Amino acid sequence: MSEEIPKMVPPVEEDSMTAGEDSRPVDSPLEGVMPFTAADEASIPSEVPPAYAAEEKDEEAYGAAVWHKGKKITSLWSKNENRNSWIGVSGLGWKKLANNSDTAVVALTMLSAHAKQVGSTVNLKVDSGQVKELYVW
Repeated sequence: MSEEIPKMVPPVEEDSMTAGEDSRPVDSPLEGVMPFTAADEASIPSEVPPAYAAEEKDEEAYGAAVWHKGKKITSLWSKNENRNSWIGVSGLGWKKLANNSDTAVVALTMLSAHAKQVGSTVNLKVDSGQVKELYVW
């Protein structure tokens, strides 16, 4: 049985690494600003750098939010304490759900439980070691 890849893509926050991919001008950025020659045109970079594959250690080192796509929720854990709910994510291990509000932790726990129960693929954003956003298909 093959795994189905989601057809919908969640909105992604633009950062400096991906900003140039979709917003690059079709014509030269120098056009209309100053006169240029064919040699100037040839010197303008035409390739976009490869996508940066963030790793878990990068999150801790830089405190940056990182999207992890195409993951599965493998396990759930919570305790009789306020805002203390965790999920096991394939390839990532245990991740704490955002605990900035009661509503956030309850909503993310419900989405995670649904994803685990039906075996859905998820995309999640981990920021400061906590899951802040979760897309479930």
